[in-house]
Amino acid sequence: MADEARNNLILAMNDPSKVLYSDDFVVIVADQFPKSKHHYLVMPKEDLLDVRSLKKNHIPKLIYMEFKGLEYVMYKTGLMAQDILVGYHTFTSMNRLHLHVLSKDFCGKFMKQNHQWNSFNTEFFIPTHKIISELQTMGHVVLPPNKKCLHQPLQCNKCDYNTNNINHLKSHLKSIHNLLPV
Repeated sequence: MADEARNNLILAMNDPSKVLYSDDFVVIVADQFPKSKHHYLVMPKEDLLDVRSLKKNHIPKLIYMEFKGLEYVMYKTGLMAQDILVGYHTFTSMNRLHLHVLSKDFCGKFMKQNHQWNSFNTEFFIPTHKIISELQTMGHVVLPPNKKCLHQPLQCNKCDYNTNNINHLKSHLKSIHNLLPV
């Protein structure tokens, strides 16, 4: 990724036309490349690069980010909390800590590649509660040693179906689970 593209989230959070919600602590924007029908990013106003930047003193901020993200998405979409996935990628190409808050349908028009599915449906995606637990017990976030999980077979998030092809998985989601692409 080009260096200037790494700053797209910082640019978005400072662009009033892209900001959906803002307060003294966080900014919420729509994901530019949504992987689900509803896909938003919550970013702290504090300059934090990624999950590796987090320390114990950031726990209240993480709780607040998740609360605001869920509150916004539930209000905006009518979804219940159990239908929303909330967490962080272990490794990111963007220069800003950002919390993904997205519907669990994964039917967004940019869900096109196996690694994109696995980035939300394997240990590559860390829920906030796990980050908080690691910060409390170890003082930092423990990351997987590599990105191998991005290249493993695809596992349906609704049943035991496995495949090595994202298009087969999307067909399965549509025909078996009635999830329609956006």
